[in-house]
Amino acid sequence: MGNQCCAGRDTAYKRKAQENEYGGKLKNMLSFGTVGDDVVRFDRAYDNSDIAEFVRLCDSTCEIEKLEERMHPWAADPETIGALAATQLAIFASREQEPHLKDEIREAGGIEVLVKLLASKELDRKHSAVVALSFLSVDNRENCIAMFNAGAIPYLIQGMKSDIEGMRAACAQTARNIYVLDDKYRRAFMKGGGIAQLVRFLDVSPDATNVYTQLEAIYHLEDLIGDENEERPEFVQGVKAAGAIPKLKKLQQHRDKDIADAASLLLVRLAD
Repeated sequence: MGNQCCAGRDTAYKRKAQENEYGGKLKNMLSFGTVGDDVVRFDRAYDNSDIAEFVRLCDSTCEIEKLEERMHPWAADPETIGALAATQLAIFASREQEPHLKDEIREAGGIEVLVKLLASKELDRKHSAVVALSFLSVDNRENCIAMFNAGAIPYLIQGMKSDIEGMRAACAQTARNIYVLDDKYRRAFMKGGGIAQLVRFLDVSPDATNVYTQLEAIYHLEDLIGDENEERPEFVQGVKAAGAIPKLKKLQQHRDKDIADAASLLLVRLAD
């Protein structure tokens, strides 16, 4: 049941992600900044679509000028070549017609580099890494395994606490893409406090214009407790212990039929 629901959800996520692609603004940014070695390297990598060089440039602290127009709906605009390089990796990873690019980024060591950026205190570097990893995690098992092995889960859970809705959603979706692969990953997510964050997403604010966040959280919880064949008792208990039941019962009464139906279905799966 969970997988069937989230199959459509994944399609919607990929479409939304594609719409949020940064587009052709990257190279234009460079003309506003001081020309340094890393700028030249970025320019050359851009012309040659050199993924390995973009991965190496993610560590660059060379500053660039800001554009007046925002590049992304929620992520901070790049202020350094490093963040700009991570942004370019996100664009490569978002290209559905070229899925091999995701593998090339992993093979060039990009997963480890991007996970390292999640720990950055600079928002532009952190945000660009989240966007890139969210794309890289879609329909790519090896990338998700590499993210887990690189220690991404704690950073993703931390990102789920962000004040920025897009950041929270991207981190939750990426974590979900990882933990559905193995119960070991589910346990790491649960132990790190991830379930509590997903359950927190079930709350609807009085001024909310939609219940997209709540619906997404339900789908993620469905995939956490098991697949269409069976529920895992330890994760069912974890979701219940986090206080999901009363929140789901409240959502059952919501005027939006999709969220009401989804809440009802999850309650059935959580029943003793």
